[in-house]
Amino acid sequence: MSSAADTGTHRVVKPARRRGTSSEFHCGRCGVVSRQMPGHERRGVPAGWEKTKNACYCLACRRARATEQADAAAPDTATLEERAKIRTVALIEFEIDRDPDRPNGEIAKVVRCSVPAVLKARKRLEDEAKAAKKAA
Repeated sequence: MSSAADTGTHRVVKPARRRGTSSEFHCGRCGVVSRQMPGHERRGVPAGWEKTKNACYCLACRRARATEQADAAAPDTATLEERAKIRTVALIEFEIDRDPDRPNGEIAKVVRCSVPAVLKARKRLEDEAKAAKKAA
C-alpha cells in the first residue's frame, strides 16, 4: 500500500473572519473560499464539501481529517509504516463511504493505491454492515 494518505502537505491556516454571501463558503480548516458566479448560485454547499454544526470543510480537508482521526486512533506502539497503512485504509474507507457507487479503479487512483486494496476495504465494510444488521 502507498503512504499517499499522508496529507501532511495540506497547509492549515486560520481563515479571516468576514461575512460572506449565501453563495460563498469558507473551509473551517484551510480557509479556502468557494464562490459561485453571479447568476449561477447553487443551493447548498459545493460538491465534495460537508457542512457540520460548526463549520464547512472542503474535500481535501475532509480527507485529511479522516486520516488524522485514524492516525489518532492507532495504537501508540504502531510503527511509521503501520501508521501509513492505517491512514491509507482510512482514506479508502472515506472514499467508499463518500460515494459507494464509485468504481474501484477511480477510488484507487484518487488514493494512489491498488485496486485489490480497495476491494479488500469494500468487502470489510460490507461484512461489518452485515454483522451490525444481524446484531440489531
